[in-house]
Amino acid sequence: MFSAFRKRALTRRALLASVAGRLLIVMTLCAGSGHPVGAQTHDPGHYRIETGDKIAVAVFGQPDLSGEATVDQNGNVRLPVIGDVRAASLTAGELETSIGRSLEQGYVRRPMVTVKIAEFRPIYVLGMVRTPGLYAYREGEPVLAAIARAGGFGTSEQVGTGTDLFQTDERVRTLEVSRAALLTRRARLLAQQNGDDRIDFPDLSGLPVDPARLSQIRDGEQAAFTTERQAERQESETLQKQLPRLQAEIAALKKQEELEVRQRDLNQQLIADYEQLAKSGLSRKVTYIEVKREEARIEEAITRLKSEGLRSELTLGEVQFRIAELHNNYQRRVMTELRETDRSLLELTVTLPSARRALAARARQIGWLTAEHGQQPPLIVMRGKGAAATRYDATVDFVLQPGDIVQVGSLLPAPLEPSADLIDHPSRDAGRNAQNAPPSKLRDTAASVEPAVGRGQARK
Repeated sequence: MFSAFRKRALTRRALLASVAGRLLIVMTLCAGSGHPVGAQTHDPGHYRIETGDKIAVAVFGQPDLSGEATVDQNGNVRLPVIGDVRAASLTAGELETSIGRSLEQGYVRRPMVTVKIAEFRPIYVLGMVRTPGLYAYREGEPVLAAIARAGGFGTSEQVGTGTDLFQTDERVRTLEVSRAALLTRRARLLAQQNGDDRIDFPDLSGLPVDPARLSQIRDGEQAAFTTERQAERQESETLQKQLPRLQAEIAALKKQEELEVRQRDLNQQLIADYEQLAKSGLSRKVTYIEVKREEARIEEAITRLKSEGLRSELTLGEVQFRIAELHNNYQRRVMTELRETDRSLLELTVTLPSARRALAARARQIGWLTAEHGQQPPLIVMRGKGAAATRYDATVDFVLQPGDIVQVGSLLPAPLEPSADLIDHPSRDAGRNAQNAPPSKLRDTAASVEPAVGRGQARK
């Protein structure tokens, strides 16, 4: 019985090692893809996983069973030990439950499984764009931004128009975020300068910045405010604790000095009495010498106590100076950061309007490409859900979802529709028309057919 149990344990250990090796290979390939980890959607709890999504699975306390895997064409993800698990059309919470049930079947006792979307499936931009192809999904991205990433409307000779628009828009957004961050930092610095207990943050709801990003900026400045204030307070309290000890030491030294002075006064009276007796010849010289020696000792003690008192007062002054210097250094640092922040805000008053004007100019270029033909290019978004697909007649503001296919129609005028006879007998009529048509007519016909071919390929 023991040998059979040991054999099953070794078999299970070998299986775990093999599966862990496969997972390591998958994670290495995913890490080498160069794509950043995608953000969750606005409502990640209701997002349905589809083929192409990369799933991150974490099993608490089981690193060999955790990792990332991509949903395959069959809608499954391959995980260590349990193998293929159905993931398509499930939410992250439903997939957690499914994986947990599979692990409970003789592998892990009461597993704690966490599933999240590590990277959404990409989008596709096709048709009349400069660089059609596959692009990583970005949350909240509209159709126009996706077209800009694909080089913009038009063909390859219209180089850089859409790319410049996308880069300029990204620069404007970056400057807006920088402006919000600088205004929030300035509020924090003013609170530190005035010694306030809280930060009076400005109202930045009117700025074109994501509210979640604004909240993150405010939380960061609040954390910095709390940390620096606590650090200064702790250093100041540490120095303040030394003041009572030094003051008590100075008072004790002064008290000892007063006692020694009183002792000296008494000794001087004794010396005066011995001098009177010496004049009468009634005192001994040895006793007089002892009294004078006691006087020297007392003077030495008074001098020593005065010296120690001065040293203690000097130490007390140094501690008080360090307390003041600590506060002054804190204020100087705040003033320096406040000047730098004001200078950066002043620079933004120049760079941000310039970036906005550049963005408007790039947008006008995109508008010129479409307006010269008298109409906007047709935009179609195909969105698949399982085996079904939904077609949307989109606009440039249409917000994309993972896996969407953006089809940009031709900007060129539509060709003339062929006659019914040409449709019934295309080869015969095309040959007869080619024999009878003059050369100029053939050139016109060829010019009208080329756009039709290009548009037909775009529809595919």
